[in-house]
Amino acid sequence: MTVIVDPAIRILPDGHRIFVLHPGEGKRFYTDFQATDSVFLDLPGIAFTNPPQINDEDLRNQLRMARRVSIWRRRGSNPDDKPSRNPDDYKITTVTPDAPRFVHEVYDLYTEAKAGDLIIVPGKGYGSTVFFGEAVNNFDPDFTVESLRYPDERIPARKVKWLPVNLAKQQFNRRLIRLMQNRQAIIQVTREDDRREIYTHAYGDYVWKESSGNLIRVTKDDIDLNDLNKAVDLTNYFASQYLALKKGELAAFFGLGFHEAIDSYYDKSYFGGVNVEIHSPGYFGRPMKKAAMAGYVSAMLALSGSGISAQEATDAKVVNSANAASAVVSICDMELEADIRQTMEMYANIHLWENDVCPRREATKNSVGLKTDVTVKKEVPAAGN
Repeated sequence: MTVIVDPAIRILPDGHRIFVLHPGEGKRFYTDFQATDSVFLDLPGIAFTNPPQINDEDLRNQLRMARRVSIWRRRGSNPDDKPSRNPDDYKITTVTPDAPRFVHEVYDLYTEAKAGDLIIVPGKGYGSTVFFGEAVNNFDPDFTVESLRYPDERIPARKVKWLPVNLAKQQFNRRLIRLMQNRQAIIQVTREDDRREIYTHAYGDYVWKESSGNLIRVTKDDIDLNDLNKAVDLTNYFASQYLALKKGELAAFFGLGFHEAIDSYYDKSYFGGVNVEIHSPGYFGRPMKKAAMAGYVSAMLALSGSGISAQEATDAKVVNSANAASAVVSICDMELEADIRQTMEMYANIHLWENDVCPRREATKNSVGLKTDVTVKKEVPAAGN
């Protein structure tokens, strides 16, 4: 029998990007985006054979044509005023040396945004839902969509997978709200703390560059602050346990009482600010300055609440479903597996796991409904193995 731990932790490349994309003037394409599983700019009636380039004059001609088609459609599509569909008819004699802002916006969405990048789509009001989309592939010139605003007009688009995130605009920090209120068509999110807030909402637990993020859910409808503090203490205990493990002092850590262990090993320099949203139910998210730390804390929370003994978990295997598409075992997953095994081997030699840690974890399930996205299961070997 093998214990399988699925941390469901997203490993993000260093160059991963996040874009805030406004769904057209007055948010006119907000519904279209969801209906077509895609995002696009206001470009009816044109096509890109290759990813757009900023200094391509043919691109500027096409954008002028798209604007003319857009105006014509919005004015009722009068057949006597039908615009030319030849981009060369939109050439101008005086070309500005610097590309207009909209050219850069087209370049950002159709060329710069790569497979796996996040595209955040805000709605109109503060209470509107903010959509989280993940680019499915790099730019595909054959992928186009049609909008209710422009019947019979194909629009170049980017295919996205909408993530199961249900948040209103008002639930983000003030800087992100300002970005979502900005009238610019597409904006790249560059501030690290803003990126981490978005990653926490999008993926729960994640690893980006040399650090990680942790999302822990509070699922009970009614909670008590004292119970919530106990739940936070348990996450601090496992974070302190991780630091003791990396110092080679796990035996000393286990020799201390619960709160004494936290006081002795907890180091706030390893953590960023806590993002808390407790409306019963809610969550608390925490960036961590070690890549493997978030996965370890979530895995220990899952294991301690699974009913699995310390002895059973000494040979635990990590299988990360969030990385399944890449078919590559991440170095973070391998490190997490080694850390879990080393920790559980220590627990197996004492009674701390069954007598103290697991009862505390069970109490957090009953009081505040503490849970993570990590799953733990027992896998029985096939007959004959």
